[in-house]
Amino acid sequence: MPSQTVAGRTPAEVIALLSAVADPERRLAVHQRLFPDQLNLATAENVLLYAQLKEKVFDVLPGITEQDIRYPVPIYGTDRLREDIAAMLRPQFAADLDAKDVFGTSGVSAALECLAFALKNGGILETGDRVLIPAPFWQGFKWCFQQRPGLVCVPANLTEKGLQNFELTLDDLKRAYYAEPRRPKLLVLTNPHNPLGVNYSKDLLEKIYAWALNETEMHVISDEMYAHSQITTATQPFVSALSLDAYRTIAQAPERVHVVWGFAKDFGLSGFKAGVVISRSSVVHDALGGAQGEPYSWFSPFDSLKHWVIGNLLETQDSGRSFAAELMESYRGILTGAFQSARAALDSNHIPYVFQEGQNPAQFFWLDLRKYLSPQAPEIPWERGPHFPHAGIVHSGGNGNGNGNGNGAKPGDLRLPVVFSEISNAEEDLRRYIAEKANVLLLPGQTLTCAEPGYFRLCYTAFHEQTIREAIDRIGQALASYGSDDDD
Repeated sequence: MPSQTVAGRTPAEVIALLSAVADPERRLAVHQRLFPDQLNLATAENVLLYAQLKEKVFDVLPGITEQDIRYPVPIYGTDRLREDIAAMLRPQFAADLDAKDVFGTSGVSAALECLAFALKNGGILETGDRVLIPAPFWQGFKWCFQQRPGLVCVPANLTEKGLQNFELTLDDLKRAYYAEPRRPKLLVLTNPHNPLGVNYSKDLLEKIYAWALNETEMHVISDEMYAHSQITTATQPFVSALSLDAYRTIAQAPERVHVVWGFAKDFGLSGFKAGVVISRSSVVHDALGGAQGEPYSWFSPFDSLKHWVIGNLLETQDSGRSFAAELMESYRGILTGAFQSARAALDSNHIPYVFQEGQNPAQFFWLDLRKYLSPQAPEIPWERGPHFPHAGIVHSGGNGNGNGNGNGAKPGDLRLPVVFSEISNAEEDLRRYIAEKANVLLLPGQTLTCAEPGYFRLCYTAFHEQTIREAIDRIGQALASYGSDDDD
C-alpha cells in the first residue's frame, strides 16, 4: 500500500474515518476536517442570523440557575414553552394551533423517528412498511425511518412533467404508490422542499391530501422545517398542512396528518437540535405524552439547555411580541439578499441551476451540472467498508480531466478521499474535481435519491455572502477549465 498520508493519517485510516459515517452530509464534515481548505457548501446550515442572535439573545442571556439544570417537566416541553412555540408558529402554520399538540424533541430527525415509533406502537405501522417520498429528498429520511424503526423508503420520482422539471404532481405519487406490491402506509412531504426549496401550492396540496386520506390508508408527515425560509420575490406562498381545507374537513385528518418543524434551519440553531412534533393524533399524544409509559421524548429530549436557550429566544418583549417572531420578519429580507447575491454569482459564472421566477429557493440552489459529466467514467477498484458497499482506496491516476479517476492510471497512484461510493462514478468524478480544483464541497444529487446524475445541492446560507460569492467564482473557474486540465 502506498505510504502517502492525508492530515497525518494513513490511507487506511482515512477510509476507516469516512466509511464509519453513514450520512453523506456528516461524511463531508469528516472530509472537511481532513481537508480544511475546502469550503463546505453541502451541509444545510444557516449563518445569516448569527449576528442578531448574538446581540439580542446570547450576549444578554442570564446565567444558568440551579433550576435550569434540573430535569424539565415534562421532558417534551413545559406548558409555557409549548405555548410560546405555538404562538410563534401560528402566523405561518395555523391560527388555531393548540400548544397541547406540540411536543418537543432533540431535533427534527428525532421528531420524525418519534413519529415512526409512535405509529408503530399504535399498530398503524409495522416493520417493513413502505414510506413514500417524492424524490429527490433529504437523505436523512432513510436513517430516520429505516435505521431503527425498520421501515423502507420508496422514492416517487418526479417524471410526470419531465425528469428535469422536478415538479411534483399527484400522478407522480399515484404511480409510485400503486407500483409497490406492499402499498405504502406513510407519505412524507417536505414543504418547502429540500433540495429544491419550492413551496407547494395550496391546490396541489389539497389534491394530494384528499387522495391520501380518502383513497389510501396512509398517514401523512409534513416536514415544514424551512417554513420561514421565504424570499420576498416568491409568488407562491408557503401553505402549512395544518391550514388546508382537507385537514379541517376530512374526518380522519387530525389522526393521520402530522407536522414537524425545528429551530435548526430558519433560526440557524442546528447545534441545539431543537425540534417539535405537531399532531392531534391520539396515538401520537399517547406515545409522546407518556400515557402508556415514559414519553418518547425521554429518549430524544427537549432538555434543560434547550428550555433555557429557546425559552429566552421566545420570551415576550416590551413590544408584546417575542424576539423570535420579529427576527423571522427581518429574516425574509436577509435571506432574499443572500439569495440574490449567490444567484448573481452563479449567473456571472454561467453555472446552470433549476429555478423558475416566482419560486422559493429556501436555502438552496439545485445546480444542473449534467453537461460536465464524463461519458466514460470508468469503474474503480474499491476496498469494502461498513457504509461503503464498494468503497476504498483508489489506485488510479488522471484521465486528462483533472479528476483523477481514469484511463491514464499509473500503478501505485493514490487518489483520496473516496467520499460517496453510493453514487455513480461520473458524479463522483465531478464532485471530486470541484472539491480539488475549486476547494468547494457540494452535495451530489444522487445522495438525495435524484433519478439522474449530474445535479448538486449548494447551500447559500452556509456562509456569509462574500464567502459564498468567492466559492461560486472558484466553482465557475474550475468548470470553465474542466476537461482541459492535466492531472499532475
